[in-house]
Amino acid sequence: MTRDDLIREYRTHSGSWPALVGVYAVIVGAMALSGYMMVG
Repeated sequence: MTRDDLIREYRTHSGSWPALVGVYAVIVGAMALSGYMMVG
């Protein structure tokens, strides 16, 4: 995948940016929670 392809992908997905951030936040939150449960 070239840099131009990457930019094109980014441009097409930039519309769903908030949804992407939400998904990442949920994943990171779940990982942090499970890690906290294992430690605690």
